[in-house]
Amino acid sequence: MARHRSKHHNQKETPMPEAKEVFSEIENRIKSKPEKTAGLNATYQFDLTGESWTLKIADGAATVSPGAAQSPNTTLIASTDDWMNIATGKLNPVQAFMQQKLKVKGDMGLAMKLQGLLA
Repeated sequence: MARHRSKHHNQKETPMPEAKEVFSEIENRIKSKPEKTAGLNATYQFDLTGESWTLKIADGAATVSPGAAQSPNTTLIASTDDWMNIATGKLNPVQAFMQQKLKVKGDMGLAMKLQGLLA
């Protein structure tokens, strides 16, 4: 008879958060550090597996919305799973970029600045 060992293994793992939850957390993190976004006006687009999200930072405020941006300064492209791991600190963004799990189009400097905002 086969034993159901996988149940015990799965109970230890935390479920992957939904993209909406992660982007809401990103918005809150950035809003909590207005000094880091002073003078920054940028639109980030996140192209994930089957969905896009937009992060706008202007005058120390951040807003996140589902969907693609009209003219983003920087577009980050990743699978949904890889982005969730980056956003939750399980995957280093520089390492993900080097492994081509994260691609950047547009202003690389703004992409690097985003890393500092999320830390």
